[in-house]
Amino acid sequence: MDVLSDVLRVVRLSGAVFFTAEFTSPWAVQSPSSDSLAAMVLPEAECVAIFHVLVEGDCWVECRDCPPVRMESGDVIIFPHGDQHEMGSHRGAKAVPIASLLPRGQFQDLPRFSHGGGGNISRFICGYLHCDQRFNPLIGALPTMLLVHSRDGYVAVEAGAGDGKRLPNVAPAVESWLASTLRYTINEARSSRPGNVTMLGRLTELMFVEILRQYMEQLPEGQTGWLAGLNDPQVDKTLRLMHEDPARSWTMEELARSAAISRSALAQRFTDLIGSSPMHYLAGWRIQLARQMLRDGTHSIPDVAARVGYESEAAFNRAFKRFVGTPPGAWRRAACPPARLEKTTN
Repeated sequence: MDVLSDVLRVVRLSGAVFFTAEFTSPWAVQSPSSDSLAAMVLPEAECVAIFHVLVEGDCWVECRDCPPVRMESGDVIIFPHGDQHEMGSHRGAKAVPIASLLPRGQFQDLPRFSHGGGGNISRFICGYLHCDQRFNPLIGALPTMLLVHSRDGYVAVEAGAGDGKRLPNVAPAVESWLASTLRYTINEARSSRPGNVTMLGRLTELMFVEILRQYMEQLPEGQTGWLAGLNDPQVDKTLRLMHEDPARSWTMEELARSAAISRSALAQRFTDLIGSSPMHYLAGWRIQLARQMLRDGTHSIPDVAARVGYESEAAFNRAFKRFVGTPPGAWRRAACPPARLEKTTN
């Protein structure tokens, strides 16, 4: 079982390009907050990440307590948690809310706009990625921002934390596939071919997954988090087992034996890297699977309960309410369109 693919399947990552922009110095813009962006583009999304691809020029980017970073042509920056940030031709410029610059009304084609004082040009592709579910181990494992430098086919990832520190850079990858994806994305944004918007959405999804893989595979020693756990042989084995058969009544003894490690050592290592015990992680993952099935509307609540490992509907109801805050029936009624609810029963 590929754990990263399994998680991405359940949270259903989707990408979209919001607009393309041309800024001329001096200029500075402020992004919308994650909540306001979600309200504008996809109110039902639980997780919205923001990204910018710099097609031409250069700029400064500042976000909360992160150190300021400089982007150059070919770079891409991602804010996995949708943190509000400012971008500009130089530091200290007064930023204009980017929402005030966007054209009004519904867009049939990709919106394009210009702003600034008429000097040096910086061109951007700006968009967002969203998930049906905020799966905290994955999202929580990512820093405040990820800056990807792409030069002549070589790619390096720079990570910024919200505590004022710049995390160790991920080592450059030789002739990265990510660099090719970025080139395709830039070329597609410049074209006006049929299916342009759909193609850009798919390319940005591929771009994000490849950045995740590169960030995960080249994490520095000592890093913690869900992605770091996938690099640990025993923790990765434990995650694979639970994802392969989440409905099984796993015990710590079984998991530790399969991972060839003692029960106490596995519990400690798993908690240190993932941030929770294996049993608590399994319970949370079962609820994530249940939410996916409830949202799809193809299974009754008793069927969902059995499929994710609960012997009774009552036990499932208690666990679901503990994790989500509402019973599964009420949650599904709020999350699903009425037409979909008619296809199944509680």
